[in-house]
Amino acid sequence: MPVLSAKMMQPWDYLILTAASAQQASAYEDQIRLRREAGDLSQVRHSLVVPDIDDKRIGSAGSTLHCLAQVLRREGPHGEVGDFEEASSVLRRLRILIVHAGGDSRRLPAYSHCGKIFVPVPTARTSRIPVTLFDLLIPVFLAFPNGPQGGGQIVVASGDALLRFGVSDLDLTCPGMTLLGSFTSPEEAARHGVFCAGSEGSLRLYLQKPSVDAQINAGAVNKAGHSILDLGVMCMDASTAIRLMRVFLELTPAAWGPTFRWRARIQDVVMTQGIDLYREICCALGTEATFTRYSRGVRASGSKLDAAILEQLFEALNGIRIHLQVLGNCSFLHFGTTRQLISSGIALRAEDATLPEEAVLVLNSQLHGQGKVSGHHAWVEGCCIGAPLVLGGGNVAVGLNVLEPLTLSPEACLDVSAGTDRNGKSVWFVRCCGVDDDFKQTAATGATFCGKPLFDWMRVAGVRASDLWPPEVSEQSYTLWNARVCPAETEHLSFRRWLWMFDVERATPEQKQSFLAADRYSSSQIASCLSQSAFHNRRWMLWSTASSSVQAGRRQL
Repeated sequence: MPVLSAKMMQPWDYLILTAASAQQASAYEDQIRLRREAGDLSQVRHSLVVPDIDDKRIGSAGSTLHCLAQVLRREGPHGEVGDFEEASSVLRRLRILIVHAGGDSRRLPAYSHCGKIFVPVPTARTSRIPVTLFDLLIPVFLAFPNGPQGGGQIVVASGDALLRFGVSDLDLTCPGMTLLGSFTSPEEAARHGVFCAGSEGSLRLYLQKPSVDAQINAGAVNKAGHSILDLGVMCMDASTAIRLMRVFLELTPAAWGPTFRWRARIQDVVMTQGIDLYREICCALGTEATFTRYSRGVRASGSKLDAAILEQLFEALNGIRIHLQVLGNCSFLHFGTTRQLISSGIALRAEDATLPEEAVLVLNSQLHGQGKVSGHHAWVEGCCIGAPLVLGGGNVAVGLNVLEPLTLSPEACLDVSAGTDRNGKSVWFVRCCGVDDDFKQTAATGATFCGKPLFDWMRVAGVRASDLWPPEVSEQSYTLWNARVCPAETEHLSFRRWLWMFDVERATPEQKQSFLAADRYSSSQIASCLSQSAFHNRRWMLWSTASSSVQAGRRQL
């Protein structure tokens, strides 16, 4: 076997996707298996899906450490490692890619069940399976160059945005941790993490979702008026990974050998609040970071950790050696919200000169008979259309069977998915919402439903809080995610009964009463009741039919 030089690309030992729950992990495993069978992941030795512990959200940092512990259990001499020195020795010989994909996708409800990373995307490339964000994003990360020779390499990235840049420009050989950024406007950067660059690739400060004024005051805005956006990608060597693990984990004796445990004061925090990479970790980094600034920054970003734990984290993390690499030519498309789904999908299609320009993006769908789609700036996916579908703009239509003419008003979004009800019977879940409805936002802070303030919608519809939320949910926790606003129907085409929800002011008394009498589910419940196999099988069938039609058309030409 030839010896690889430092410049030759080494294969990846692990590709790891994180998942929010065991159920989501099982669905992810099925998708990865299909890609392995298609030969798409040949440069990866092992593919793993690691769910959060006990289906509790432990945060991106907690999940990263959990993934590393799983790798060490697999790679240790006897299924475990004896101490952190042995763990470091194991990691120094591995290349590990961890992609965080375990969110609930509450701002993208139509795809909350499949996860943002498996959202279908348009492409002209030849594929054996329907193409998703995973299929465009993962090859970018797998093409990353090697880390420091003999130092191990752990790349951690987010799975909800498609990054495009020349990986040949990357230098990941610096010891410690390398962070990737790109220039953007301060207004765009204000919604993400921001780097304050020092000299020669150093980092002065890390700011989490800072206002434009905060960026200016911290010296984050350069003379050209640009800030450095955190791309959500970090690369660390084995020594740095072990340093992070020591902060949060300890090796304790067990009957079968030493095993990783969360440190006593950390465990409750991880299991109840989670630890975030870009908040509790990154905000501690930088040559000018102080504990006072760190504490203020993480609290402003929502952290509720007590001062003693924050001080412990800061002291342990601040000394990590950081290399900041700013990419000169980088673009990214976000798929984090419903509106971003539309704009990023259309932009992605427009970049491919081999694809026809369309005012409405239609993918994984079949048009037959009198079926046609008209409108502008809209997303249609997983639909079988045999009659005119007219879209007013800013629409998302997912999983619909359109056998009679259908018109959706501007910014109305509708998805229909197969699943089982509380009694185990097959049903179709109908979800109506507005393009900017945020299922994470609370009603008290202005959450909207079908584009109207949620409490106003309820008042007009004659719906009480007790009709939507169980008694154990406090008023401060009222969101669309846990509100029972999605009817379940035994027939797919019955989704039309609920189109009045987009224009509640014109609803009849009978329609309002039908809502109260309906078997309704929250999006949180749908996530566990929906059939993942039915969702993906439908896409496969429609995609296969569409692909066959295109090939037949080309043969005729």
